[in-house]
Amino acid sequence: MDPADAGYTYGVGVFKPEYTPPPPGSYALPPIDTVSDHPLVDAAGKPTRLFALTRDRVAIVAFVYTTCTDALGCPVSFAVLHALDRALAADPALARQVRLITISFDPDRDVPARMASMRRLHRPRSDWRFVTTRGEAELAPLLADFDQPVAKLRYEDGAWTGLFRHVLKVFLVDRQHRVRNVYSTGFLDSTLVLNDVRTLLGEGRK
Repeated sequence: MDPADAGYTYGVGVFKPEYTPPPPGSYALPPIDTVSDHPLVDAAGKPTRLFALTRDRVAIVAFVYTTCTDALGCPVSFAVLHALDRALAADPALARQVRLITISFDPDRDVPARMASMRRLHRPRSDWRFVTTRGEAELAPLLADFDQPVAKLRYEDGAWTGLFRHVLKVFLVDRQHRVRNVYSTGFLDSTLVLNDVRTLLGEGRK
């Protein structure tokens, strides 16, 4: 993949809080929902499952499609996970307890080879996985489980534009497969996410 094709990944701004986030452990993150296991395909084309990726880790799960052109959509997700990857790499003890997972909701185009290209583009330094599904039959229950709305944008004649209408969401999932926070536009910042991760990890030590 030509790096120029994905220049948008670094070309957009991301949310920066105008306040000092509370320190880890000074607040609670009550469970929001519990997700089930789902089949996935990794960037090497091998079948895997969601729980196989999240096992014994706190997971940060982002749903994207790689050809997204919305400056406030998937490019922000990639940029924030890229920043999280670098922050985790700088803290090996923390990195061993966390996994980043980018899941495509465009399996027809985001085939494993495409996800592998995205992985090469970002050059992960921590445990960051890029995965897709084998098609709509596997994708639909996964999106429904996470309450991730996605719809194809169509022309008046019904033809697909190649774009999706979707809500930017990144999910923080604990080791019991419970969603503990959901980040979207205006509330997606690597510092906030890392504080939440440390808060969850600190629960087990209390």
